[in-house]
Amino acid sequence: MLARLRAALTPDSPLARLRAALTSDSPRPRLLRGAFAAVACIAGLAYYAFAVHKHIPVQHWLLWRLAPLWGYSLLFLLSSLGIGLVLLRRALRLAHLPPVEEGLFGMALGTLAFVFGVYLAGAVGWIRPWYGLALPAALFAGGLLELPRWLSRLKGDLDASITPRGAMRWLWLAATGVGAVGFVLLYLMSLTPESIGFDATWYHLPIGQDYARAGRIVPFYGDVNRAFPHLASMLYAWGFSVPGMIVEQRWMLALHLELVFIAWKVVGVAALARYLLQGERVPGLWAAFFLFPSLFVHDQNPSGSADHFLGFFAAPVLLASMRFAERFDRRYAVLLGASLGGAMLVKYQAVYHLGMAAAIVVPRAAYLLGRAAFRAAKKRRRPLLSPRRVLVAGLIASGVALGTAAPHFVKNTIYYNNPVYPMAQRVFTRSYPQHPRSAEFMEKAYPNKPYLPKGKGLERQLIAVGNFFSFSFSPHYSFTRYVPSMGSLFTLLLPTLLVIRGRRRPALAAWAAFAGIWVWGNTYTADRYLQGLLAVPIAATAAMLVRTWQLGTVARLGLVPLVVFQIVWSGDVPFYSGPDRLERALSLIRSTYEKKWSDAQRFKFRENHRAITRATPPDARILARNYRTTLGIEREIIFDIQAWQSLIFYEPVRGPRELYEHYRSVGITHILYPPNQRPPDTLQAAVLFNELVHRHATEKRRFGSLQLVTMPKEPPPPDELPYEVLALGAPGYEDGLYPVEALHILPKLQPPKGQGPKPAQAWPRDSGAQAALVEAAEAVVVGKDAARRGRALKLDSAFSAAERFKNYTVYLRDKRSAAQAEAPPPADAPSAPEPADAPSAPEPADAPSAPEPADAPPAPEPADTADPSQDDDMEDPGG
Repeated sequence: MLARLRAALTPDSPLARLRAALTSDSPRPRLLRGAFAAVACIAGLAYYAFAVHKHIPVQHWLLWRLAPLWGYSLLFLLSSLGIGLVLLRRALRLAHLPPVEEGLFGMALGTLAFVFGVYLAGAVGWIRPWYGLALPAALFAGGLLELPRWLSRLKGDLDASITPRGAMRWLWLAATGVGAVGFVLLYLMSLTPESIGFDATWYHLPIGQDYARAGRIVPFYGDVNRAFPHLASMLYAWGFSVPGMIVEQRWMLALHLELVFIAWKVVGVAALARYLLQGERVPGLWAAFFLFPSLFVHDQNPSGSADHFLGFFAAPVLLASMRFAERFDRRYAVLLGASLGGAMLVKYQAVYHLGMAAAIVVPRAAYLLGRAAFRAAKKRRRPLLSPRRVLVAGLIASGVALGTAAPHFVKNTIYYNNPVYPMAQRVFTRSYPQHPRSAEFMEKAYPNKPYLPKGKGLERQLIAVGNFFSFSFSPHYSFTRYVPSMGSLFTLLLPTLLVIRGRRRPALAAWAAFAGIWVWGNTYTADRYLQGLLAVPIAATAAMLVRTWQLGTVARLGLVPLVVFQIVWSGDVPFYSGPDRLERALSLIRSTYEKKWSDAQRFKFRENHRAITRATPPDARILARNYRTTLGIEREIIFDIQAWQSLIFYEPVRGPRELYEHYRSVGITHILYPPNQRPPDTLQAAVLFNELVHRHATEKRRFGSLQLVTMPKEPPPPDELPYEVLALGAPGYEDGLYPVEALHILPKLQPPKGQGPKPAQAWPRDSGAQAALVEAAEAVVVGKDAARRGRALKLDSAFSAAERFKNYTVYLRDKRSAAQAEAPPPADAPSAPEPADAPSAPEPADAPSAPEPADAPPAPEPADTADPSQDDDMEDPGG
């Protein structure tokens, strides 16, 4: 037996020859071995899938809902990057840039090409599923001319980087690990639709939703905020148009697209920092981005708004400015103009970028022009950079910037007769929509006073300069108890510019950051707007960190504790506002294990809004009374907030019939409002709104905290003017009887003390005269402090409560009980009003009625109510 076994194992035996053939390095045996391994792995996969399928069916995995988000995000990224590289290398012939910087500029140009494609589709009515695929496919095909070569160059550049050794290796690994954790946290905090912020549910996403619903660009006459530049919303419109996703996935895709731009902000920091370090490669330097952790806190974190899209353009603008200022090359003039124009397409806070670019280019141009004039006066040799070259290059940059931003201004000119609507209405006097006070409202009532610059003249400029040194220590507003979370290393490292080598470029970046923050301090000091330029101080900080480290051991003795302190102090910042977001993301991830396999179980987001869509016809035009977070209602929405739109103007309206006609004149078919919450801007609007809704509307449906009312088919009877309202303890008014149109004062436009509207009849002291005033009133507004001020009013059953707000209650005269209301109740018989729209049998005038408001305040739904903690409007009117 042993002899036969030995014979079988000899080198010439068949078994040995088979083994040698299988282990040979020749092509055929290697192919056979590979095929065997592949078959083995596939068989293992099949067995594994069959085994787990019994527990959780494969078709119900959450993966199949997330994969389209990753796929469309990658498609957008590759198509934009590819075509941008083609424009950069073949149109501008800029082929000498470092690969990371080249990719950054390519992404900026490609994004603009993509957005122009969406604008084109919106102009001709092509925002449809087929175009949602055709646009990126065409751009990707064109980008294949350069994209593979760029990836090869990037790989070569990364391979050329020297892997740190010793202590530096550990620093590199730690920085990379921290950055990776930061990205994971950002992704989890941005995963579910509940991460979408207030402004994004108000207009950023609804703009894209409505463009995709209509298939084209449409005007928004009921909200001035939607007339501003919205590059992000154009990309969201593409996301709403692509095929193969449910609506919740489209909301999640918007967040994924925002994360793509945040990732490119990180790339921008790395590219700009490398330029500031004169091309020096420092592995892991990109992680300095997370030393500024404010993007994790509420109102600055990824939420579907536009600030991070604007922030993406900060690094390209500064890089293009610095390269342009070297020799005023016309190619960089085009690049600078395109970057500035792209920023303008995002939002008007692009003035920060304009300030940064001017801070770099203008002094350099002035120096060159001055030197040229000096040489000309001395009759010296002609300078290499002539004044003509500087001037022409500047005109090219300006022209390209305006041309890049032109789609927005052309769209506004077509729809609003004003390229910068809603601004400059006194210049563009044919702006539409507008009314006699719309320009005043825009100038005085639209801005939020806490964000406006403080002081005047020199005082204001000193404050703006001080903001450069204090912005990271003293938040101007906060949802996290004013705890500094911006990151302060930039400010604290500025003194090192005096001693580090190679200080010129980092100092220029710091100067540019100063210019941007100075413009911010002179315009609108909302802290989240700093996300639009923060990439510049972050890159400057990274460069200062490297140069300070290179000063040696003594410098490191101070640098290391400073950086460690920043990391330790801000290590919990992601959890100030993030726990709820993380829990929602983990709940969604757990849904597969918990057998919540249907979309209805997984995605319980904004269900009431989607139900309202189903309950209204496609051509409905819904008036949303002081209710803005309308994402999910796929119908045309008209807001009535007086300072933020000019289509609905309550001031001239004198009665419910006139209000009905006003609504009908602008095509209102339905009314949506949260009863007893978010009151109208004025008492006039509150009274007449409730008169129309409670007295004349009959078709009403409740959707959670929202009431949907169908406009009455027949108008109310002609108004008996004046419609008189008794105001007692009402905020901003003296006690007495007013015609309703006198109660038109906006909270932000209060007249000087003593100059407000006067009552037609002041509130008397005599009880008989008081009863006469009550009898003359069609409605009564009672402030919350009326009892404390001795104005406790005892209304009889002729009045019923229409709405109870935080600061006042609106009572309407019950027309059905008018006959009984002629006799006033006894002075000591308190009556509590019945619901305004609940029919009840008339009671004797002296019998107290059971107290119950018309609409009992419901428990608010987080997704639908305007929670002040989620509203960036610090002066939002509240009754």
